[in-house]
Amino acid sequence: MKKTLVAALVLCAALVFTACGKSASNTETTATTAETKNSESTAQASTEAPGNAGEFKILNGKVESVTDNMKGITVSNGKDQIPLDLNEAAVETSYALEKGVEVSVVYKGEISGADAKNAKILLVLDAQEDMKPLEATGTVTDQAMSTFTIKTEDGKDLSFMKDNAEGLDSDVLGKADDDSNGSKAKVKVIYVTVTYDAGSASNFPLKVEAAK
Repeated sequence: MKKTLVAALVLCAALVFTACGKSASNTETTATTAETKNSESTAQASTEAPGNAGEFKILNGKVESVTDNMKGITVSNGKDQIPLDLNEAAVETSYALEKGVEVSVVYKGEISGADAKNAKILLVLDAQEDMKPLEATGTVTDQAMSTFTIKTEDGKDLSFMKDNAEGLDSDVLGKADDDSNGSKAKVKVIYVTVTYDAGSASNFPLKVEAAK
């Protein structure tokens, strides 16, 4: 009788340890899967635009080299030399794009050290120390083949170059409803300003969208 009782207790203990082992294993597997999903989600989110001026970033640097077809440049920024793909970019510099020229590069996505594979280059402009994306809301008062103008909510006239801006391939600017070429469409413009050596300035829109 005693032997039977001892055997039964040993069997129960074995079952308990086995169940605990499986539970721990399942917990570890679940935790690992959750961590992997969270990691993948974070990596994906870091390359997605948040949907406002913050999605556009500025890289200031010096041109170190230019490819023969002008579709790529390498820019030095501190100790990093960063190759940039210009296939989808507009180059609007007042100087020829060549070694030694200082530039400000507008991009979306991420540049990490010398790695720019997760960045989309939008504009290459004359170097500006304090360049940052700005926002303005107003009504369209004039538009031409290469420019458009809005009157802002505080009554100022702002003119922009039409060059590689998101939204301009739609009818966001509206159609002119009088001889002034103004559509009175209300828009929000995210843009950067370039000030040239002679003191003149140009506004380059990055994104144009309808405003309520």
